[in-house]
Amino acid sequence: MRAALRVPAVLMTVVIGTAGAVSCSRSTPEPAASDRTTAAAPRAEPSASRTAPRAAELPKHAVTSDKQPSFGEADTMDAGYSGKDFLAALSKDWKLKLDKPVDEEMPDGKKRTYIHGQRGNGMTLSAGYADHRNMSSLLCRTSTNQSDGFDFLAACTRLDVSGVDHGKASSWLEQAKRETDSLYEKRVAETGNKKEYVVSGVFTSGPVTMILHRAYDKYSLRILGGAVA
Repeated sequence: MRAALRVPAVLMTVVIGTAGAVSCSRSTPEPAASDRTTAAAPRAEPSASRTAPRAAELPKHAVTSDKQPSFGEADTMDAGYSGKDFLAALSKDWKLKLDKPVDEEMPDGKKRTYIHGQRGNGMTLSAGYADHRNMSSLLCRTSTNQSDGFDFLAACTRLDVSGVDHGKASSWLEQAKRETDSLYEKRVAETGNKKEYVVSGVFTSGPVTMILHRAYDKYSLRILGGAVA
């Protein structure tokens, strides 16, 4: 498995509902039960109006989108952690072009800083900063048919935040992919709708929470800081 760095998560519809950033198109509406699309993957930061769930209440295995957990507003992953070195290494290893930081207005009127990156094959990342300085979220996205897409997602779990168990994160991601793929195929067989949308069980380690989304032919890995009580 390819590593971005032994060092080295953006909102969630999970449902995560802020307007900021997540794909280069910036358009990622939450899917309706009857009309899920590739753009249906959730957005980058959770709504501040939501109450952070307790780890014991979160699903341990893949669920359909109507049962996905809601999270509180993502918070700083670690005091003083900007993720600058991690993002630089990740972009270099995966040939992602990082844009300059931009401030995007949230539904509550507050502004949050984002750094977006992309590669021509559809790989994207979006890092969010709740206080404009310290990283609070990371969204990594790839297509399901990208040959090295899973390795890219695995590299995103290796962010260098103190307290994150990278070994457990790697094992969780493999299980999350198996379970989301299995549930997706089961739902497609049942409904005949290839635009199904499912999410994995939730993984918590140290100060971060991780969850994998599959919407049709896209995987979206979200890593949030301070989103679980």
